[in-house]
Amino acid sequence: MIQAYKKFWQGTFVFNKRTNRKDFWMALFIHLIIFVILLKGYNFFNFSSYFQLPLLWQAISSLFLWLFWLYFLGSLLAYLALTVRRLNDADLPWGLVFLNLIFVLGTIVLLVLNLFPSSLKGAKFQPFELKRKSAFIASEEPKGFSEMFKDYFKNYFEFRGNASRRNFWWVQIGWGALTLIFIILIYASGQFDQVMFGRDFIGTVLLKLVFILFLIGSFMPELTIHVRRLRDVGLSDLGLSILLGVTAGMTILYRIFANMIKMTYSTSHYQLFQYLMFLLVMICWISLIIIELMASGELKKSEKNSLFIKID
Repeated sequence: MIQAYKKFWQGTFVFNKRTNRKDFWMALFIHLIIFVILLKGYNFFNFSSYFQLPLLWQAISSLFLWLFWLYFLGSLLAYLALTVRRLNDADLPWGLVFLNLIFVLGTIVLLVLNLFPSSLKGAKFQPFELKRKSAFIASEEPKGFSEMFKDYFKNYFEFRGNASRRNFWWVQIGWGALTLIFIILIYASGQFDQVMFGRDFIGTVLLKLVFILFLIGSFMPELTIHVRRLRDVGLSDLGLSILLGVTAGMTILYRIFANMIKMTYSTSHYQLFQYLMFLLVMICWISLIIIELMASGELKKSEKNSLFIKID
């Protein structure tokens, strides 16, 4: 079942192969369980907000709602690719995937079609298999700054392999510098527009739009290079998932909680909780930075461990 779910994610951009009925339903089962857990978490904490500490429970329920939509949007293409591969396996037209556009009814019909057994004609498509880690051939260590950014975008969706400390931090410095330049330009342009026109003019609006597109476009390569850097240090897939997941989750929760306090003017009632959450967020980020500053293989262990990679 776990293998089927891994195929679900690894096959996000694979539409020209096939997935058998067993793998499809196992992956879909885990997929739906995650949706149920996120919705139940949202409902539970939303209900708890009617009792003590309402803002804290509302913030946690909002976090679950955020995670629900992030997971939904992040897994949408993977689900469509899985469905197309299942249709290929059953020798059904791949265009049937657009039945999902018919709310509820179309999705139900499509799921029924995916109950069909594998067809002999579907053998014209190669079965989709998990990529082995050894299949990743790391490129040579980039020597120049421009080569580092080329490597950065070349491995846009590549979670396998490692990223050296030097490569990772030079790219982060470059990304941070571009972000800072955008912020300064937007601020300066906004101040100029306020003086001249009393509101943001077209130039500031376009700058903000370009900045948003830059953040969206760099999200995935940023995520993949962080994953490769943590693996290079010696964290296992489980270990790096916990570290990145907890750091991102605590950061989002803190921002939601802080915004709720700001809107309700309840600072005095939740000052201790806000302070403790801020400390937790700082601990998470400092831990992440310290680990990413480590040398290659520094966290590897001689014995088998679920959180760390074993020394070869």
